[in-house]
Amino acid sequence: MTRLSLTALFALALSLLAAPAMAQSVTGCWASVDDEDGQVKSYVKIYPEGNTLVGDIVRLVQDGGRCTDCADQYNGRVLRNERIMTGFKRDGARYEDGSIIDPKSGRTYSALMNLVEGNSDRLYLRGYLGVRALGRTQYWRRVPTSNCN
Repeated sequence: MTRLSLTALFALALSLLAAPAMAQSVTGCWASVDDEDGQVKSYVKIYPEGNTLVGDIVRLVQDGGRCTDCADQYNGRVLRNERIMTGFKRDGARYEDGSIIDPKSGRTYSALMNLVEGNSDRLYLRGYLGVRALGRTQYWRRVPTSNCN
């Protein structure tokens, strides 16, 4: 084989190996991990709705599923199927222009998310007010879909 055909064959093999990694999606079931104490607080299902992605809390981990330390509109409620993420649009490997509600404070934040490079089971999620530098980052873990049923 000539050097050119070996190079072309090698490039094709690399592109075929990279295709599954590029096809990874943020859709699925995620354990929301608190950035302050590292504990799993809830399970969130992220899925497409129209041209965007949305996310619903499907189960709270503690307090029998009731939100006991939340903002007034959420306090004492079972937050099953509560929509907390809306409007995420894909931009390459990142999902931007979304918003997320923090049930604990009741505040809505602009947000972006993407899979952590090299680990499709970790989700980088950044919520912020106005400027991305003014916000909080959480890393969620992908979990089996049975956690979101």
